[in-house]
Amino acid sequence: MKTDRSGETAQMDRGPVTPGGTIETGHGDEGERLDADWRAVLRRHADALWHDQPADRGAATALSRTLGPLADDALKIVEAYALGARKANGASEPPAAFATRLDLILNGVEAALGTPAPGQPAGEAPPHVIQSELWQVLRKVRESAELSYAREQYLIELDRRILFLLQDRGPLVPAEISSAVGVDKAQVSRSVKRLLELRLVEREQIRAPLRLTRDGERLGKRLNRLAELRNRELTLDISDDELAAFFDVIELLLDRAMALYEQERDLAQGTAGARNGDQQSKAFDGKPGEKVVIDRSRIISPLMTLSAYFSRSGALAFKRLTGLSTFEAFVLSEIGMNPPIDWTELVAALARDHSQAGRTVNALMERGLVEREGKPGRRHGRFYPSEKGARLFEVIHEAGRQRSAFLLAPLAADQRARFLATFDKVRRNATSQLERERAFAELEGP
Repeated sequence: MKTDRSGETAQMDRGPVTPGGTIETGHGDEGERLDADWRAVLRRHADALWHDQPADRGAATALSRTLGPLADDALKIVEAYALGARKANGASEPPAAFATRLDLILNGVEAALGTPAPGQPAGEAPPHVIQSELWQVLRKVRESAELSYAREQYLIELDRRILFLLQDRGPLVPAEISSAVGVDKAQVSRSVKRLLELRLVEREQIRAPLRLTRDGERLGKRLNRLAELRNRELTLDISDDELAAFFDVIELLLDRAMALYEQERDLAQGTAGARNGDQQSKAFDGKPGEKVVIDRSRIISPLMTLSAYFSRSGALAFKRLTGLSTFEAFVLSEIGMNPPIDWTELVAALARDHSQAGRTVNALMERGLVEREGKPGRRHGRFYPSEKGARLFEVIHEAGRQRSAFLLAPLAADQRARFLATFDKVRRNATSQLERERAFAELEGP
């Protein structure tokens, strides 16, 4: 999934940079120009050094026209990085991580220039809403899935996940299922009991591994085909090249999300000082776990993984900064987003049952973070943050902005814009999918 940089790293003689930022060659037709910016010049320079080829003498001249006084520093930084990486690696060809780390260096140069990237208006901050928007997309997908799968056979989400897991891995004991789906044993036991009653799973004795029955296998295959179709719908209007670039960025963001989680875990344990210096390298050490596979029928899976890691680090961050649990911070955030919010709208936004939402809202009110207005009775009230709650709301959202900025930091402005544009298509497709399922549900009636 790594982008082919052969066009950028091909060795060629280069002449001075024109005022438009292109580089004129001293060979071939007199008017021939290469469409290459300062980034391309530095990438070619780094590639030449890795392959022990003569450095381009015209690079400094070419860069001075676009980078000005930064040209010499940029060359020295890239040279030190390329030579050091080659010595440490010893391979004849640079690994994939070489280009990724080089892009980080070039992003730093771009930041030092203080100029907006192509397509980004001057003074406009980069988008920073990844966590909340990712959660919104996954919530839409989950809600539409509930409606869609219910037409086959009503199962809650955990039931379906266990069904898919047994279909994929074969017989498993409840402890193995609990570990695989990331849900506590009590919830898994209740789900297993439902599946046994429906005769979709079976076991020889109480502690024996669970396996699918014939009915379970048939239902699992139907639901799996439906899941693949639903995933493919989410990639409508996205070309193969665009999808490949999107998955490339997802893989990069997964590395960053895992590094962020490690950083927050260190802070929670009071050991951040020992690791602060190597967080950047941790994010790109080339060991992110399983490689993200480009597959239109599996587009939600890497998004769920990204959301899970981001949520884990978020839980630690919000606890550290506010003393609130993940769900408490989530509830306060929803209440503070557009106050006052009524009970029905709040519960719908939280995607949790009334009892859990009620307990959390009551806890926030007892701590003086949330207040209510309206008629007596929780379900008739409208909720808004208190003065103290409003301050914590700002802390939560500032932390969210900083965390999202960390996540997106390795992306150049144009790469970030392309990723968010593709993500927006996925979001629109998820919204359309949900509206269709709601319409079907209304037509079928109670």
